[in-house]
Amino acid sequence: MLFVKWTLIGLILLPAAETVVFILVVLLFGWIWAILLFMGTTFAGLNLLWRTGRGNLHRFIAALKLEGIRSIHLNTPGLGAILGGILLTFPGFITDIIGALLFIPALRRWTAAAIGRKLKQRRVRQGPSQIELEPREWRQVTDATLDARLGDHRR
Repeated sequence: MLFVKWTLIGLILLPAAETVVFILVVLLFGWIWAILLFMGTTFAGLNLLWRTGRGNLHRFIAALKLEGIRSIHLNTPGLGAILGGILLTFPGFITDIIGALLFIPALRRWTAAAIGRKLKQRRVRQGPSQIELEPREWRQVTDATLDARLGDHRR
């Protein structure tokens, strides 16, 4: 639930923040330079995706086939560059900065490590994800028994 909540908050706040940053850039540099910079980063992102996108996508797919779904992280070959290019094509300077930063390997490693530490802390706070039972503490339930029990509760 927490992830959904923060995603919705981000989807609401990001356009507002992008608008504020765009207005600040206009005030600092003027309309023409702000629009040129705005379009320039979009074309840079499209160019990066056009030139390296297919190779990065193939490297990502190869890593996915080799390691499975667990291979998806910021250091997966090609994934950081793909995400960076996509974020550069999105309109707005905040997403452009994040997209450009994803092209720096050291920053990608640092971000991946920070996210990993946060997830590990969250798992520790939530407790174990497995329940250890002794053989005498559990029994196997067949589908027929389960259906009969669920049928009794539905009435």
